[in-house]
Amino acid sequence: MPGDVLGRAIRSLRSVVGAATAVTLVLAATGGSASAETAKVVLQFGISYLPLSVMQAENLWEKRAKELGLDLKVEWQNLGNGGALNDAILTGSADLAAGGLAPMMKLWDRTRGNVKVRGIAALNSSSLLLVTNRPDIKSLKDFKPDDKIALSVPKVSYQAVVLQMAAEEQFGKGQFEKLDAQTVSMKHSDAVAALLSPRSSIAAYFGSSPYQEAVMKRPGIQKVLTSFDVLGGPTTFSAVWSATSFVEKRPVAYKAFLLALDDAVKRIANDRPGVVDDYIKVTNTEESERESLLAIVNDPQNVYTLVPQNTEKFSEFLARTGFLDNKPVSWKDYFFPGIYPLGGN
Repeated sequence: MPGDVLGRAIRSLRSVVGAATAVTLVLAATGGSASAETAKVVLQFGISYLPLSVMQAENLWEKRAKELGLDLKVEWQNLGNGGALNDAILTGSADLAAGGLAPMMKLWDRTRGNVKVRGIAALNSSSLLLVTNRPDIKSLKDFKPDDKIALSVPKVSYQAVVLQMAAEEQFGKGQFEKLDAQTVSMKHSDAVAALLSPRSSIAAYFGSSPYQEAVMKRPGIQKVLTSFDVLGGPTTFSAVWSATSFVEKRPVAYKAFLLALDDAVKRIANDRPGVVDDYIKVTNTEESERESLLAIVNDPQNVYTLVPQNTEKFSEFLARTGFLDNKPVSWKDYFFPGIYPLGGN
């Protein structure tokens, strides 16, 4: 993303962050020091969250905060699913959460009258794969009643929503819940193990990178569909969100986060082997996975950007099918203004 574009985005925050930023800059100029703060981020697993892995490995958020006169300590914690992320935001045990678009929109919908959760920025648009171990399954219509589909969380995860959209396409209007009863909640690693087990009832896995690429290398595994097939092209998969209080009461940390996230995305574009090193470092991934991870990062269908992509089509489906009680008018309803100048949909 061009630096001048993000610069305009940051300047658009002045109505929110101007006074606090001025204070920290004055303190820095006069030799004073701003009070220290701690920020906690909870996120899901996978290379879709690579920008945050880069931020963590390179201490980018802390560095940007220091430039603005803020002494910031950042804590990172991985959680298994979107429900756990949202619980952390609602209980105040985390400041920022990073996960799939569906959990973010669900919390935006639930909190419009209180803590008012919204997205801070998109993170990644990537094509998710529904894969199967059954040679006779070529489409959703080939699933038998006993064939189970493993995914993060039935009905509410990003993959579950895409599966509903695909079901409605293949079975007809209003049939989006056709396969819901066959979905099973599993962690990615457990789902892969179950899919590869000859004694398992798991017939398919709807996952994300790097797990989907790893399982596709195994004999007998084939692709049924992709999220891009269903959504008609690149669509934001992962994003980062917070309560409004973080943006309004901690404006310097918010501004520093946007700057650091932009730094991370630029590093991904300019040094892909280096960012894979960062990912391996913070996730304790085996060194033997390096080449596979680099292939994922180099895949043109795997895009790291702060700009929301095709989210309005996704939110329209969620509102129409009752997942959301409130229908957004545009993507700007569920993202904070800091990224508005970047565009999006």
